[in-house]
Amino acid sequence: MRPTDRLGLLHAAVLVSVSTIAMGVAASPGHAQTTSGPVKPYYGNIRPFYGNIRPFEGEVDPYYGNIRPFYGNIRPFYGARSPFWGDVTSYWGSDQAFGDKPKLWWGTLGDMKTQAKHAPDYRSIPPYWSKAGAEWTSIMEAWRALDPAAAQASEYAPLAARVKGLVSEAETFWGRAVQGQSGKSFKDAFAQPMLAKWGIDPNDPASFRKLDATAQASFFLDWYDGLMGFAGTDHVDWWMRAANWSPSLTQTQGSGKRAVIGLLDFTVVGDKTLTKSIVAYDGASTFSNGHGAAVASLMVAAHDRRGVMGIAPKAAVIAYNPFDATATASWNDVRDGILMLTQNGASIVNMSLGVPGGALDQGWNQVFSDPALASAARNTVFVIAAGNEGLAQQSDLAWNFSTNPTLLLVGSVGLDGTISNFSNRPGTACLLEAGACAPGARLMDRFLVAPGELILVNDDKGGWTRQTGTSFAAPLVSGAVALLHDRWPWLAQHPKETADIILRSATDLGAPGVDPVYGHGLLNIQASQSPLDFNSLRWFTPANKKGTSYVEHTAAQVVTRYNQEQGLSFDAQGFYFYAFEPVGQTFRDFAIPMSDKLVGQTFTSASGYQAYFQAYLKSQLDAWATGQAGFTDATNSAGEFRVGNPWGADLTLSMAPRTTSFGFHETGLEHQAALTARGERSRVTLGFGDGAVALSGQPGFGLASDYNAERGGVNPLLGLASGGAYANWSVELGGRLQLSAGATQRNERRDAEETPLFDRPDNGAHAYRAGASRIGLDYRVSDALSLTGAYTRLHEDAALLGVQSLDPADFRGGSTTDGVTLGFTWRLSPKFALSASGTRARTHAADEGRSIAVEKDGLTSAAYQLGFSGRDLFAKGDAMRVTLAQPLGVEKGRLTVRAVEVVDRSTGELGVVSHTFDVGKAPGYTAQLMYGRTVGNAGEVSLFGQLETDPHGGPGELKSYMAGGRYRLQF
Repeated sequence: MRPTDRLGLLHAAVLVSVSTIAMGVAASPGHAQTTSGPVKPYYGNIRPFYGNIRPFEGEVDPYYGNIRPFYGNIRPFYGARSPFWGDVTSYWGSDQAFGDKPKLWWGTLGDMKTQAKHAPDYRSIPPYWSKAGAEWTSIMEAWRALDPAAAQASEYAPLAARVKGLVSEAETFWGRAVQGQSGKSFKDAFAQPMLAKWGIDPNDPASFRKLDATAQASFFLDWYDGLMGFAGTDHVDWWMRAANWSPSLTQTQGSGKRAVIGLLDFTVVGDKTLTKSIVAYDGASTFSNGHGAAVASLMVAAHDRRGVMGIAPKAAVIAYNPFDATATASWNDVRDGILMLTQNGASIVNMSLGVPGGALDQGWNQVFSDPALASAARNTVFVIAAGNEGLAQQSDLAWNFSTNPTLLLVGSVGLDGTISNFSNRPGTACLLEAGACAPGARLMDRFLVAPGELILVNDDKGGWTRQTGTSFAAPLVSGAVALLHDRWPWLAQHPKETADIILRSATDLGAPGVDPVYGHGLLNIQASQSPLDFNSLRWFTPANKKGTSYVEHTAAQVVTRYNQEQGLSFDAQGFYFYAFEPVGQTFRDFAIPMSDKLVGQTFTSASGYQAYFQAYLKSQLDAWATGQAGFTDATNSAGEFRVGNPWGADLTLSMAPRTTSFGFHETGLEHQAALTARGERSRVTLGFGDGAVALSGQPGFGLASDYNAERGGVNPLLGLASGGAYANWSVELGGRLQLSAGATQRNERRDAEETPLFDRPDNGAHAYRAGASRIGLDYRVSDALSLTGAYTRLHEDAALLGVQSLDPADFRGGSTTDGVTLGFTWRLSPKFALSASGTRARTHAADEGRSIAVEKDGLTSAAYQLGFSGRDLFAKGDAMRVTLAQPLGVEKGRLTVRAVEVVDRSTGELGVVSHTFDVGKAPGYTAQLMYGRTVGNAGEVSLFGQLETDPHGGPGELKSYMAGGRYRLQF
């Protein structure tokens, strides 16, 4: 190439390249103009310690304040659960992201022999830095309060003593690791060289006068970086929390393995790990100054328990070096580089380079308007560093929108979350087409910021350093784009939509909305992986068995639903359905736990949660107390009243309080009632209310809660159909044997006022309808012992063992369950009785185009309960009841989920996919205790307690507990 062809394109990120390890300053040697004018190397006013750029002083204040790698505002080991990562739920800094062999923030936890021998226990590192970081902050506050010009040397003595103490504590924690890895003592290998580097001697308080606030903070970060070199882990850096990124997020999403990043930068020569990621390389030269490696490390550095972690470590890199040995490039070289990168499949091109004078130069229009380049780059997102002059863009740019690709301009923020004083800004400039500024064409509409000060990067020599500049903000954005293209590969064909996701998910900074300083705001990687607008989410179900057409549903209310009581009859863990978010001309899919659209028999709003427990406790005490002699309340009497009739039949009417169905709208009678006709050897009962209790009739189990599928263990099939009209007939076949048969039904609507989620016309769980029939035999072995056996058939209209779905297609056609119940009641003495009941059942469901189908062998479920009751135990007239139940749960069986999903992740093609899951689960248990006694002639004291264990927790882990008592006087 002729010398006159070179235009000296400035490499923006080298404007400020500061290493706190070596504390060397590298200024850019090249100045590029646009497309005309002389070529002039540019050094000028880019000086880290004075002039326009002051990353170590003035308003930036990079170390002092909220930089605490393991403490304070930056907490890389702390965070909350983040939904919608995909098929694996991720936690911030989690050490359990991948189950039995977890991937941690420092890499895979596999062979830890070397780490265990020559590094601290990894679990102790975060607590160590939390404590040490807090102490360092306190020390710096005291240090900064001293005026070096006025303070006496003796005033630094307490400060020196505290630093000496921290050095001693560091030796205690890190000494073995330093000795094992260096062969020298902590003092010789680390402490003394580090202190000498900064001119500090804890035994000489006067030496502390030499460091200003910037140097004090720099010393701390240098200390941190140095010690972490002995940790046997990757380094946690401040930008991770600021950009809302965690290694577990990347590991969960596939680490960018399906993404191809273009690197237009200096050659990577000395970093063997990074060069493994570079699958193709070309360039104007092989000149290197380490900058290319620094940029690449933030995108693709391995999570290998040492140094820097890249956002997309498994992404492939196509690299091109447009610079020569003078660190300058021509627009032709830039054009050739972009063409090579895009022709080799790069869907993202990171360009940490630019031209001084503003955030974007007019020369880019000429490059991108090249017909060959425009054709190759039409499906590429270009991420460009905004530059390091602290300027706001003043001039508009003529722009060819018909050919030019999608751009993201990236500025820098510091540790305090404000724009770096060296970072260029978009201003109010616009990209003009035919002289006009169209909506969305302002530079600020394509601008965002990312951390760019004192970022830990690879030094291209096998180590790491810290550097500053917009060059190091840009690759964080490129890494975030790579995660998008890995998780949703078809987005690589939609650069505009990709850029929109990054921009719309950014955290707003500065003036509300898009502004001339921060553009869209701060890069938020976690948010870019989550839905932008929950209200726009849709899911689809097959409209027919062949899956040739789909029915659309709104997912917004599912993913923002109210609090739901857990304890479903089968374990929905591991089930997913997919919601789709439209983005421009394409979409993204999100795997949402199936349990988010499944509801059980108990569903309460968060606001009514406490009221629910109080009401549940009261109804339990009322139902039990009214059935105990001496506890009957005239207002809640369950006694029987004779009913006159013209036939002379023995008719009686009983009334009792109605059992509340929480989460359902109560209709019908305010009280439950039963009319019984008795003959010589038979009895017929017609009633409304607790049909399960009436049909079962087993002594010792007379509460509706005993038959509750989620908390009781006595024939839950009857319990699921109890609450409406019922009928029961019984006949004595002999002196000891009795035959009974009956049916009960339930038809209740969900309470849409308390839970608006159900107030939708397409809601599949707006009502619960079920009916059950029972035939049973009771045999009295003796006056003390009786046995019972029964067969029950339950049919649910749109449910499966009490579980419903907001999607009507999931349980279309309902289900049928057949169960056998065996039990006994044994009166141990006039005071004590023991009762037991067990039910095993098999559930089948016809496949009528439903989305959740039961496999042909059906589901096997079971429930059990043991009860003990006593009277006159501690005082005459008292009563007690203790029960232990295993509520209804599936022991074995498989469900098939038919869902509309992406069947080709390279193109985004949709189709119907079937997944089959085992749904057996470990049982949970419910224990209840009730005690009551009369007090005087008109008082009553009752106590209640309940414990529920969590089948998903550890052994004996509680799911919920409640207790209460009541004292009543009657007048």
